[in-house]
Amino acid sequence: MQSNRKNEYQTKQKAHVLHYLEEHPESHITAAELVQALNQNGTPVGAATVYRQLERLEKQGLVRRYSSDDGGSACWQFGGAEAKAGTCHSHFHLKCTVCGVLIHLDCGHLSEITEHVRNDHGFTIDPARTTFYGLCSICAEKESQRNGGK
Repeated sequence: MQSNRKNEYQTKQKAHVLHYLEEHPESHITAAELVQALNQNGTPVGAATVYRQLERLEKQGLVRRYSSDDGGSACWQFGGAEAKAGTCHSHFHLKCTVCGVLIHLDCGHLSEITEHVRNDHGFTIDPARTTFYGLCSICAEKESQRNGGK
Protein backbone atom coordinates (compact mmCIF):
# COMPACT_ATOMS: atom_id res chain seq x y z
CA MET A 1 0.00 0.00 0.00
CA GLN A 2 2.73 2.46 0.93
CA SER A 3 4.37 2.27 -2.52
CA ASN A 4 1.03 3.03 -4.21
CA ARG A 5 0.63 6.14 -2.10
CA LYS A 6 4.19 7.15 -2.92
CA ASN A 7 3.57 6.71 -6.67
CA GLU A 8 0.29 8.63 -6.40
CA TYR A 9 2.05 11.41 -4.48
CA GLN A 10 4.75 11.68 -7.13
CA THR A 11 2.11 11.77 -9.85
CA LYS A 12 0.28 14.60 -8.09
CA GLN A 13 3.52 16.55 -7.71
CA LYS A 14 4.38 16.00 -11.36
CA ALA A 15 0.91 17.21 -12.30
CA HIS A 16 1.38 20.37 -10.21
CA VAL A 17 4.75 21.10 -11.83
CA LEU A 18 3.47 20.45 -15.35
CA HIS A 19 0.27 22.42 -14.79
CA TYR A 20 2.19 25.48 -13.60
CA LEU A 21 4.51 25.35 -16.61
CA GLU A 22 1.56 24.88 -18.99
CA GLU A 23 -0.15 27.91 -17.48
CA HIS A 24 3.00 30.00 -18.03
CA PRO A 25 4.21 28.80 -21.45
CA GLU A 26 6.38 31.84 -22.15
CA SER A 27 8.14 31.68 -18.78
CA HIS A 28 11.65 30.44 -18.34
CA ILE A 29 11.72 29.58 -14.67
CA THR A 30 14.37 28.12 -12.38
CA ALA A 31 13.51 25.17 -10.16
CA ALA A 32 13.83 27.42 -7.08
CA GLU A 33 11.38 29.94 -8.59
CA LEU A 34 9.01 27.09 -9.41
CA VAL A 35 9.13 25.80 -5.82
CA GLN A 36 8.35 29.31 -4.57
CA ALA A 37 5.50 29.78 -7.09
CA LEU A 38 3.92 26.43 -6.21
CA ASN A 39 4.15 27.20 -2.50
CA GLN A 40 2.49 30.59 -3.08
CA ASN A 41 -0.26 28.90 -5.12
CA GLY A 42 -1.10 26.58 -2.21
CA THR A 43 0.40 23.47 -3.78
CA PRO A 44 3.65 23.09 -1.83
CA VAL A 45 6.24 20.83 -3.40
CA GLY A 46 9.74 20.25 -2.06
CA ALA A 47 12.78 21.33 -4.03
CA ALA A 48 14.11 17.79 -4.52
CA THR A 49 10.72 16.69 -5.86
CA VAL A 50 10.57 19.63 -8.27
CA TYR A 51 14.03 18.85 -9.64
CA ARG A 52 13.13 15.17 -10.01
CA GLN A 53 9.85 15.95 -11.77
CA LEU A 54 11.47 18.50 -14.09
CA GLU A 55 14.03 15.90 -15.13
CA ARG A 56 11.27 13.35 -15.81
CA LEU A 57 9.26 15.88 -17.80
CA GLU A 58 12.37 16.77 -19.78
CA LYS A 59 12.97 13.10 -20.62
CA GLN A 60 9.37 12.91 -21.82
CA GLY A 61 9.95 15.95 -24.01
CA LEU A 62 7.32 18.07 -22.28
CA VAL A 63 9.69 20.69 -20.86
CA ARG A 64 12.97 22.14 -22.06
CA ARG A 65 15.98 22.92 -19.91
CA TYR A 66 18.12 25.93 -20.78
CA SER A 67 21.50 25.83 -19.11
CA SER A 68 23.59 28.91 -18.87
CA ASP A 69 27.29 28.76 -19.54
CA ASP A 70 27.94 31.41 -16.89
CA GLY A 71 27.30 28.95 -14.04
CA GLY A 72 23.85 30.33 -13.23
CA SER A 73 20.85 28.16 -12.54
CA ALA A 74 19.24 26.27 -15.39
CA CYS A 75 15.78 27.44 -16.33
CA TRP A 76 12.87 25.43 -17.59
CA GLN A 77 10.03 26.05 -20.02
CA PHE A 78 6.95 24.11 -21.07
CA GLY A 79 7.52 22.86 -24.59
CA GLY A 80 3.89 22.33 -25.53
CA ALA A 81 3.13 21.13 -29.02
CA GLU A 82 6.53 22.41 -30.15
CA ALA A 83 8.35 20.06 -27.77
CA LYS A 84 6.01 17.16 -28.56
CA ALA A 85 6.76 17.66 -32.25
CA GLY A 86 10.49 17.91 -31.57
CA THR A 87 10.79 21.29 -33.29
CA CYS A 88 12.15 23.39 -30.42
CA HIS A 89 15.58 21.99 -31.22
CA SER A 90 15.63 23.69 -34.60
CA HIS A 91 16.14 27.31 -33.61
CA PHE A 92 18.56 29.57 -31.79
CA HIS A 93 17.91 31.49 -28.58
CA LEU A 94 18.59 35.03 -27.40
CA LYS A 95 19.21 35.69 -23.70
CA CYS A 96 19.09 39.14 -22.14
CA THR A 97 22.01 39.64 -19.77
CA VAL A 98 20.02 42.15 -17.71
CA CYS A 99 16.52 40.71 -17.17
CA GLY A 100 17.24 37.11 -18.17
CA VAL A 101 14.45 36.75 -20.73
CA LEU A 102 15.05 33.88 -23.15
CA ILE A 103 13.69 34.39 -26.65
CA HIS A 104 13.22 31.70 -29.29
CA LEU A 105 14.69 32.90 -32.56
CA ASP A 106 13.50 31.51 -35.88
CA CYS A 107 15.38 33.45 -38.51
CA GLY A 108 16.28 32.52 -42.06
CA HIS A 109 19.51 34.48 -41.87
CA LEU A 110 20.77 32.21 -39.10
CA SER A 111 19.97 29.19 -41.25
CA GLU A 112 22.22 30.70 -43.91
CA ILE A 113 25.00 31.16 -41.35
CA THR A 114 24.55 27.59 -40.11
CA GLU A 115 24.78 26.29 -43.67
CA HIS A 116 27.84 28.46 -44.40
CA VAL A 117 29.64 27.22 -41.29
CA ARG A 118 28.83 23.60 -42.17
CA ASN A 119 29.80 23.88 -45.87
CA ASP A 120 32.81 26.18 -45.62
CA HIS A 121 34.21 25.25 -42.22
CA GLY A 122 33.10 21.65 -41.72
CA PHE A 123 31.36 22.39 -38.46
CA THR A 124 27.73 21.69 -37.60
CA ILE A 125 26.13 24.14 -35.18
CA ASP A 126 23.55 22.80 -32.73
CA PRO A 127 20.84 25.49 -32.69
CA ALA A 128 19.19 24.12 -29.55
CA ARG A 129 22.43 24.69 -27.63
CA THR A 130 23.33 27.99 -29.25
CA THR A 131 22.39 31.12 -27.34
CA PHE A 132 23.31 34.69 -28.20
CA TYR A 133 23.73 36.99 -25.21
CA GLY A 134 22.93 40.68 -25.22
CA LEU A 135 20.13 43.09 -24.36
CA CYS A 136 16.45 42.63 -25.11
CA SER A 137 14.66 45.62 -26.62
CA ILE A 138 13.14 46.65 -23.27
CA CYS A 139 16.46 46.60 -21.40
CA ALA A 140 18.23 48.30 -24.33
CA GLU A 141 15.65 51.09 -24.24
CA LYS A 142 16.06 51.51 -20.47
CA GLU A 143 19.83 51.65 -20.87
CA SER A 144 19.48 54.21 -23.65
CA GLN A 145 17.27 56.39 -21.42
CA ARG A 146 19.80 56.17 -18.57
CA ASN A 147 22.52 57.30 -20.97
CA GLY A 148 20.50 60.28 -22.12
CA GLY A 149 19.09 58.68 -25.26
CA LYS A 150 22.50 57.96 -26.78
